[in-house]
Amino acid sequence: MPTLRTALAGRTESIDHTLTVLTPRWTTWTLQTLRQQESMRAAEIGAAMPWNSYPTTIQILNRMHNQGLVQRLGHGTYGITAAGLATEPVHRALADWNRQNFTTVTADAERAEDVLARLRPAGTTATLAALDRHGPLTYPEVVESTGLQPSSAYQRLARLERDGLILRDSPGRGARYGVSPAAEQLGDVYAALASWTPASADPGPAPARPVVIHAQAANSEWAAVAVQRAPSLSAVPGLFSHPPAAQPLVPTAVTAISRPPRTR
Repeated sequence: MPTLRTALAGRTESIDHTLTVLTPRWTTWTLQTLRQQESMRAAEIGAAMPWNSYPTTIQILNRMHNQGLVQRLGHGTYGITAAGLATEPVHRALADWNRQNFTTVTADAERAEDVLARLRPAGTTATLAALDRHGPLTYPEVVESTGLQPSSAYQRLARLERDGLILRDSPGRGARYGVSPAAEQLGDVYAALASWTPASADPGPAPARPVVIHAQAANSEWAAVAVQRAPSLSAVPGLFSHPPAAQPLVPTAVTAISRPPRTR
């Protein structure tokens, strides 16, 4: 198992590239849905994720096509590309880390997207790398080590602490920040992210607006899932080839990790 330091060493650029491509909401769900079939029509993909409207499904597929993750096969059908298939080890590592650090039972695709949301914010990779290499560090030392703007560094530290990826030794000024036990276990995750660098995957332009999740009118489990923005394991069996194992109890410091906001 690679350590956090070895996984990050000299690879922050490729890691951030991968995060840019894979973190938009519902990317993991779409890829895992397409893994089940050689080809699917857009309407079938949308039916597999009914918490999204059809226009939203098309928006997701267009973005993923531009990024080289899916291909258009004609007659309104889509298939997964080699670059899309190559994301499976990344998703496995993400879901495994989430399972080790959370007791909530949910689908592995949602576990992967949850971790991606924690790692995506700009400066996260650089901050964790600096803290792992030099830490614990004070706020000014983080600014100096990462090259982030002071305001950006402050926001990044606050978010990382809220997500349980860093700890500080005191609440006031002069506090020193260090990586948390949960973050120290991210070696496999970052190694997988760094290894996924297919030339066909291009981040492309940022979307004009975030993906909007629409609750369905039908009184069903899917409707409740859409409102909660966290699809349940029972609602979507088989998005990965095996169900998650029973969730063990984990240390308080880890279970205190808050769920990150899903807004991109």
